[in-house]
Amino acid sequence: MTMLKIYQNFFLRNLIVHTFIFLVILACVYDEIRLDGHSWSYMISKITVGYFPCIVWITIFNLFIIKPFLFKKKVKTFFTLFAIYWTCFYFFMNWFFPLMGLGNFKTLQILSLIFNGMFFYFIHVAITKKIMDTDKDIMNFKSELLFLKQQLNPHFLLNAMNNLYGESLAEPDKVPDRILNLSDMLRYQIEATKKDYVLLDEEIAFIKKYMEYYTFRNERLAITQKFEGNFDSIDIPPLFFLPLVENAVKFSAETAEPFINIDLRVKCNSLSFIIKNSYLESGSRISGTGIGIENLKRRLEVYGLKHELNCKKEKNTFIVKLNIWHLPTAVLS
Repeated sequence: MTMLKIYQNFFLRNLIVHTFIFLVILACVYDEIRLDGHSWSYMISKITVGYFPCIVWITIFNLFIIKPFLFKKKVKTFFTLFAIYWTCFYFFMNWFFPLMGLGNFKTLQILSLIFNGMFFYFIHVAITKKIMDTDKDIMNFKSELLFLKQQLNPHFLLNAMNNLYGESLAEPDKVPDRILNLSDMLRYQIEATKKDYVLLDEEIAFIKKYMEYYTFRNERLAITQKFEGNFDSIDIPPLFFLPLVENAVKFSAETAEPFINIDLRVKCNSLSFIIKNSYLESGSRISGTGIGIENLKRRLEVYGLKHELNCKKEKNTFIVKLNIWHLPTAVLS
């Protein structure tokens, strides 16, 4: 059981806190009581008799006066009950302490009890609120991440279907092979989007298959792929490079000499991905939806990855540079 789960458990949290405070009190009065020649059982019983009524009173005050009145901004009622409650407590303890042989209950003791009890209760409320807010953020991130990943399949499939339609008109005899290739890629997408992370070498294999698919369709497309580093020990979110590769394929296809250069390098847990493609500076008939790039940017944020993403145009060449630091390492079973 983690520390967070222990803290959220009312019984365990209070058991640990009260045991710790009890031991602190025991350490403070140990020398005084032992000098009188009393036993361990006597010391523990005396501390228990004095400590636990105070805890009961402060707990009731926190739960039944602070929570329903102060937190709900019923200030006048709160201060009225505050004065009545602690006055009653003061007279009760003035009667109870001498009766149990614990001496007199002093004003300083009650003030210390009130302020310390309220202080720790407010700290507890702040911690609990922080835990709840964090849980909500995690749930929202998971929901958004699932939505972002689910966008990838239809976006990719739409492009693929459009390409197959064009190819079926021009070269119908090649369509069966393209469908098999497409089937392999869709299978990987379906499995990959069920996970938060996949191995980087699996993503690289998918990129290679994707590029192979499009060289079938456009024999003029010149592709250069360079991969360096140790990929089998690095995890990365699934289909991470797909939006960038899709855009490169789409916009390079309408140029006279289409090309795509991919350079992916890994060093330690840092990754550098550069993709360059030809594009028309003017006269393009393609209007991008922007879904792919925006999806990638948002996923980088949701995963909390330290990154740098830059896009620029240079002499009919579109260049995207993505650097990611501190990628997680794959856990080998």
